[in-house]
Amino acid sequence: MNDLLITHDISQRDYDHKGLHTMSINEELVRIRIHEAQRYAEEQRLAHRLSAVQRWRRLSSWAARRAARFDRGL
Repeated sequence: MNDLLITHDISQRDYDHKGLHTMSINEELVRIRIHEAQRYAEEQRLAHRLSAVQRWRRLSSWAARRAARFDRGL
């Protein structure tokens, strides 16, 4: 018969010796989810910074208009 025999060049002992390890599918999924969560958190931080900058600009503009009105009133 046509039997297929696959051999691996690196044994488990070699992985352990070199500090390498195989990842299970669950470990890989967890790693991906953590990476996605970190990327989402960074995007949220950037969005928050942007909205904070816009808020401070509006406040600054309002304060400048109020100061100009006050100066004209004196």
